[in-house]
Amino acid sequence: MFVTNQQNVMYLTGFSGLAPNEREGYLLVTKYHAFLLTFPTYFPLYRQGGEGFVSLNITADKRISSHISDIVQHEALKAIGVEEDNLTISELTSLTKTIAVSFIPVTGFIERHRMQKDDSEIASIRDSARITDSAFSWIIGRIAEGISEYELAIDLMDYFNRYADGYAFNPIVAFNENAAIPHHLPSRTVKVVKQSLIMIDIGAKFAGYCSDMTRIVFFGEPKPEFVAMYETVLHAQEKALSMIKPGVDGAAIDAEIKSRIQSEKFVPYHHGLGHGVGLSIHEAPRMKENRPEILRERSTITVEPGIYTEGLGGVRIEDLVLLKDDGIEILSKTPKKILVI
Repeated sequence: MFVTNQQNVMYLTGFSGLAPNEREGYLLVTKYHAFLLTFPTYFPLYRQGGEGFVSLNITADKRISSHISDIVQHEALKAIGVEEDNLTISELTSLTKTIAVSFIPVTGFIERHRMQKDDSEIASIRDSARITDSAFSWIIGRIAEGISEYELAIDLMDYFNRYADGYAFNPIVAFNENAAIPHHLPSRTVKVVKQSLIMIDIGAKFAGYCSDMTRIVFFGEPKPEFVAMYETVLHAQEKALSMIKPGVDGAAIDAEIKSRIQSEKFVPYHHGLGHGVGLSIHEAPRMKENRPEILRERSTITVEPGIYTEGLGGVRIEDLVLLKDDGIEILSKTPKKILVI
């Protein structure tokens, strides 16, 4: 198996320093050995290899294809699996030109293993969720009339850079009608005014692992329309949390929650009810209507129903939860009662 997805390389080697959107390390796993291939900019960090694998240096004189060719010849390999959803066409073309084996497309093999976290992974995710809770508590004190979405987002980035290993994704800060856009980009010109609804969707990254949480803040007495939306979403989320456990179909839960919101005369969210969180902010499993997937214990997933009304605003309430033998543990500890400041 030739592993190119950087999160999968980190998962299999234990290293957490690779940039997810770069090509800084590759892993070739054979029946008897595992080889981490990386460039001179990173090789000194990984020179000693790790438990179960050795490190190889990619240089101008010894390219990736040359290293793999040597391994193919030494171990008499006939076929190599490649990550169909990650390997680029140009990379595959380069490999097939110089390496005389069959390349077999593989989808989701490592990702299925990543769904169920071990104790050390869960510990890191707990820490990440704890820092996310503390960031929310801190940012509440920064909200004042006249502050912009962008200023709050930058403050949150600074907080995560100081107290974590960075942020799992760019913070989403949206006021009033902008909160109707699920992944709104914070504006420099949109500022807090009285009776504002403020959506804050944030997540820390700690020891390579992500967290994710969304809360709503009201600046001044909330409008009745906002309260109705909030209460509907909160009740929907509470229902979803009561339904989630190992062995159930996430798609069925998503369909049920959307139906409940619709029965309250609101248009339900169009995204999925939740997604896995780990080395990536979005990974397996998914809770999405028409995409059946059985939830498994030791998975960490979000639960995030929402209502988005164009021209008015939006409400999303999101917790990160851990699936356990007997149900779930909510890792996001920030209270969900209506918060007015």
